[in-house]
This record gives sequence, structure tokens and C-alpha cells, in this order.
Amino acid sequence: MKDLEDIRAVMDGIGVRARAAAAELAFAAPEAKAAALNAAADAILARSDEIVAANARDMAAAEDKGLSKAMLDRLLLTPDRIAAMAEGLRAVAA
Repeated sequence: MKDLEDIRAVMDGIGVRARAAAAELAFAAPEAKAAALNAAADAILARSDEIVAANARDMAAAEDKGLSKAMLDRLLLTPDRIAAMAEGLRAVAA
């Protein structure tokens, strides 16, 4: 139960920071928005190994819970999928 509480606390913190960032970006200049999106793309690529490792743990837990193959495929993050996310952020920035 402690792990679940820890996850909830982490997710709550992420949500609070995301809402604050969204509020700030809503009034930001287009150049600042593009810079933020490009920085996010850079961060995703820089931490790709960490993301893949964390996803492997999530995938194991999802398999243990009996998620369908289709759902598991949607949850799977590979280096190519992470690169595509970064590319998508850069496309929005452009």
C-alpha cells in the first residue's frame, strides 16, 4: 500500500507542476512556447534509457495484472517510440 501512496504522491506532484506550467505557457510568447517544447524533446531523448527502464517495470506490472496484448502494446515505450514523441514535440514547436 505504501508503494501506491508513493506513486499517488509523485503523480499529484507532476500534475501540480504541469498545471502551473500550462498556465504560464498559456500567456507566453510563441518563441517561449517553442523553446519549452524543444527543451521537453531534448529532455525526453536525454533520459531515454531511464524511460525505457521504468517502462520495463511498468510493463511487467501490467502483464502481472493480465492486461491484453493490445493494451500492453499501447503502453510499450521503445527507443523508436520515444524518438517519435520528441519528433512530435518538435513538430508542434515548429
